[in-house]
Amino acid sequence: MTNIHILGSGTPAPTRDRFGSSYVIDTGQSTVMFDCGPGATAKAAKAGIDITAIDAVFLTHHHYDHCVDLPCMLMTRWDHEAPGSEPMGVYGPAPTVNLVDGITGVNGIFRHDIHARSEHPSSQRIYQMRGGVLPRPEPSWKTSDLVSGNSVQGNGWTVTAARASHVQPFHESLAYRFDTSETSIVITGDTARCPEVTELAKDADTMLCCCWDHHDGDDQIDECVAEGMVGNMCGPEDAALMATEAGVKRLVLVHHTPSVAQPGPAARALEVAQENFSGEVIFAHEGLNIDTNG
Repeated sequence: MTNIHILGSGTPAPTRDRFGSSYVIDTGQSTVMFDCGPGATAKAAKAGIDITAIDAVFLTHHHYDHCVDLPCMLMTRWDHEAPGSEPMGVYGPAPTVNLVDGITGVNGIFRHDIHARSEHPSSQRIYQMRGGVLPRPEPSWKTSDLVSGNSVQGNGWTVTAARASHVQPFHESLAYRFDTSETSIVITGDTARCPEVTELAKDADTMLCCCWDHHDGDDQIDECVAEGMVGNMCGPEDAALMATEAGVKRLVLVHHTPSVAQPGPAARALEVAQENFSGEVIFAHEGLNIDTNG
């Protein structure tokens, strides 16, 4: 049984209900996070996800609403994981390796905290009470900068990367396909409708696609759809058309602006998507749990 947890389904604009992007796939044997936006670590804990059991984090790109909680995730994972745990993987487009090193590396911004938690007697005692043996090991991760076509193997899963069309060349952006023997799930990240993501999603069971806002502007009640963003991000119609072209079975609309997340515009987004896609359509909210076998 594979579950998808929608931890973050918003944008850089924080609201009471949405902020940033983060999704966790739990296969029952392995747990994988895609994007680590604002509050992702706390949201995962609230959803009942064991942070120390997350096997890998995949970043689609480095806009802060997709990766700003990575320092919290890394420090929490290192501080609370069982001694001798396998290193968590952290993958994404360049400069993911440098980003991780800049957080917990020798000259990382949290080096002072790592030093204190490794050397202070009270912190050492806590570590020993958890079964650790001194000296405490340094944070250790499996990191890699990915490009389109790369794949990563995990415990019963394979993640394949493809280029997404977003804000290149300022940020490289990737979409991911998560495959197991039971299901296939595509996370588009932030993207316009593009052939690379459509091909990646071919015949997938579920596609999580950004739904930035209505492109006609009728429901824009904030500044989120700026001139020039249309064409760099899918709205409900483009998301549905891409899902139809790819032949996916279920479309989950994510990454909503405050505008499109309002009840009226959200209902219209569902209608627009359903007009262009014959499969199941879900307008996601934070805290949603999707049973892929349901």
